[in-house]
Amino acid sequence: MTDHHTLTPAEMSFVEGGPTHFLLKRIGLGDKSLRGRLLRAFLILLVTWLPLVVLSWFAGHAVGDRVAIPFFRDPEVHVRFLFVVPLLGMAEWVVAAGLAMQTRHLIESGIIPESELGRFRAARDSAATLRNSLTAEVVIIGIALSIALVSRLYFGVSEGFNSWERIPLNPVVATDTSGETETKSESKSGEKKVDPSSRVTPAGWWCIFISLPCLFFFLLRWIWVFLIWGWFLIKISRLDLELTPTHPDRTGGLGFLGWGLASFAMVVMAISAVMSAGLADEIMNHGSTLEERKYHVMLFVITVLLVIHAPMLAFTGKLLRCRFSGLLDIGALAWRHDRAFDEKWIKNRGGDDSASLLGSPDIQSLADMGTCYEHVNRMLPIPFDVKAFAVLVLAALLPMVPLLWAEVPMTEIFQKLGELLF
Repeated sequence: MTDHHTLTPAEMSFVEGGPTHFLLKRIGLGDKSLRGRLLRAFLILLVTWLPLVVLSWFAGHAVGDRVAIPFFRDPEVHVRFLFVVPLLGMAEWVVAAGLAMQTRHLIESGIIPESELGRFRAARDSAATLRNSLTAEVVIIGIALSIALVSRLYFGVSEGFNSWERIPLNPVVATDTSGETETKSESKSGEKKVDPSSRVTPAGWWCIFISLPCLFFFLLRWIWVFLIWGWFLIKISRLDLELTPTHPDRTGGLGFLGWGLASFAMVVMAISAVMSAGLADEIMNHGSTLEERKYHVMLFVITVLLVIHAPMLAFTGKLLRCRFSGLLDIGALAWRHDRAFDEKWIKNRGGDDSASLLGSPDIQSLADMGTCYEHVNRMLPIPFDVKAFAVLVLAALLPMVPLLWAEVPMTEIFQKLGELLF
């Protein structure tokens, strides 16, 4: 007797759990409704983005030309904290529901037999332990803070040495190749020509110690959730699964794992937006072009698709064995069927009533047998769904569309579209 009725959504959630969620509940912010999620997103904005606005404004770095890159001319910071962080928070509901549904379907579909329910529960409980691990979240917080500190203070990664984030200690005069003097942070060619001696602004310090660690925490926590899900699928792939080679999804009945990947589309979109904002900043403020960065976009999309589908490789061995045994079984059945057909219609010529060949269901059954054999022969080596694949591609590419606006005026884009349509 199966125990799927005892598996509550909380027990099967790979997202909603751990010290962070426990803390939110303790302070009254654990509401899972849309209102509660929007409230948390708003509070995150108050901590990550709004202080940067206030500090930059009072320092005179929000607008104007006191610095080469004022706060409101930096697309990267706004996309990160006004779009990416809230989107990662809102994605919890979608991903949690999707993974819970797939976990439940493994039981309800009969793919996991009753004899393997104990090992299934053990794998589920191990995944829940990893999800709730205090050590894991402390490590994630430490890594997030370290990335912000090391990248900004040691490697000097920032919006430039003359921006809302950093200002030069001693402004210098730069001379470009034409002999003209310049006092801004970049030459006309886009090459940075400033004194690397600079100091971090108050807004820059808040970004380093608060805003960026929050962003990296959300990103790293989603990577951790994905790793837990992948580890869980590896455990499931080692069970004695009841796969059916003739299943119409061509993956033995595991096709729902393929289309379930679409639940990660919002996370993919958020990560893509981070990269898109970085490229937009390079184009708008550092003289780069979309033509120079097109291969970065292609490599990013390909990498994301490969990583998202990587856990499905855990089922390759079982699906290949299912296909091989299915071809043997359906081949033996087809041989018996075709031999009976041959005896009746070829050698015996249909007996005395040859006219009965017309409209005989035997002809249709022969075609159906061939279709069944071809269906097993076309089994896929991993759970895969074309529609889910298209959703993930769209999620990865959609944040890249504004890059066109950063390089090509909107009026020109609509003019070209009008020429194509009319």
